[in-house]
Amino acid sequence: MPDIIFPLSSAPGRRPIEGQGRLVNAMTEQLGPGGQADHARRPAPGLRFLIDTLGTGACRGFLFVNNVLLMCRGDRLIKIEPAGSGYAATDIGGLAGEGPVYFERNNKAPTPDIVAVASEGAFQIDLTTGPVSFIDPDLDQPNSVTFQDGYFIFTLADGRIVTSGINDTSVNPLDFTTAQARPGGLYRGISFGQQTFAFGPNSIEVFANTAQAEGFPFTRTAVIPRGLIAPDAIAGFEDGWVSSLIWVGDDRAVYRLDGGYVPSLISTPDIDRALQSVDDVGSLHALVFTHPGHPCWAIIGPDFAWVYDLSTGFWHERQSYLAPNWLAKGSVRAFGEWVVGHAANGRLYRIDDDYRREGDDPMVIRITSAQGAAFPNRLAVPRADFNFVVGQGLAGGVQPVETDPRCWISYSDDGGNLFSTPVWRQLGRQGEYGTRVSINRCGLTGPVGRVWRLEMSDPVYVTLLSGAHEIDARPR
Repeated sequence: MPDIIFPLSSAPGRRPIEGQGRLVNAMTEQLGPGGQADHARRPAPGLRFLIDTLGTGACRGFLFVNNVLLMCRGDRLIKIEPAGSGYAATDIGGLAGEGPVYFERNNKAPTPDIVAVASEGAFQIDLTTGPVSFIDPDLDQPNSVTFQDGYFIFTLADGRIVTSGINDTSVNPLDFTTAQARPGGLYRGISFGQQTFAFGPNSIEVFANTAQAEGFPFTRTAVIPRGLIAPDAIAGFEDGWVSSLIWVGDDRAVYRLDGGYVPSLISTPDIDRALQSVDDVGSLHALVFTHPGHPCWAIIGPDFAWVYDLSTGFWHERQSYLAPNWLAKGSVRAFGEWVVGHAANGRLYRIDDDYRREGDDPMVIRITSAQGAAFPNRLAVPRADFNFVVGQGLAGGVQPVETDPRCWISYSDDGGNLFSTPVWRQLGRQGEYGTRVSINRCGLTGPVGRVWRLEMSDPVYVTLLSGAHEIDARPR
């Protein structure tokens, strides 16, 4: 029986007939040599509910400091702390503005200074009394803040880069420089690899701390001729993350920088097309997280979400239930795990590799094969078999989705445009390791062959190892 070719990386194609298979809410993991398959297709990690914060509005930004998680939700600043076996949320004040909020802290002991930059200005934050407008009048309106070597580093839209005093919030009006390699000003400042990267729309200027005695304490060390498409379309600098900075460039492709000054192109044509389709690039936002063995970077647009797995170099897609994209918004390493916000409400979730839902919503896993064809001949398909890890139902679980899990199988004979009515097959109750997942009398294909689609939403362990189908070529 010829193998059914399931993708390693999601590749929908410009048109379905050009596609090479899709992984939606599913990812690839490399297996060891000598097994039944080289790779497994597993569910992407779920989102386990952490806490419902106060107020209204979506998540705008995070900072984890002194075992306290700060979150801007709408126009309110929320403090989240451990409380007994759970967490408690406290509203500590207003943080006006719209769009993302960038937080930073310094190394002052025992209580660090905390700074936030939003569309309405810069703020200083006390964990008890909340935010106040930035006190030093020498700081004009910044558009981002980062931190390195004791300095708060502010970027301004006109291209200026301003530093604070060491472990202080005071600003000397002479302690600045201007990014001048290319016109366009600055979008964002990022500290990465002991250097500061000043991202503009057309280039990136890199600065290192050379301890200048007067004025701006940093010296420009490099210019990277690649810009940033939007301020929030970058992630990979977060505490607890691997050393890879990834962003959407000014050409709407995705780049990765692990060190040095030469970024690598990592996006595929499918991702580039998705990014090219976005009218409001300010809606793009990136985030990072890890789950066992898989550091992941995600870029989310109005009607798509693509995730890059750094452990494999493969891409997969995410889609929340009844949504056009993934509803995760922002990420932070807090309380020993990766936490994400929600694009439509103030709930927080933990990334959980063993959880098969997003909050209370199902997470629909969709695996679509590449086309099996003998063009221009048609194919008779008497039978198809799918090699799942079976017998993973939970005897004490929720009836029937956990006790008697199922998958839905459908196929397309027109290149992936239209699919048949799905049929369901059991994946095996607990201990039913002999369960077979197969479908008979699968009809006659058209000249473009057969595309298979598997869908699972029952919240139990599931892994697809391989598939095969009997085929018999028929004269055209």
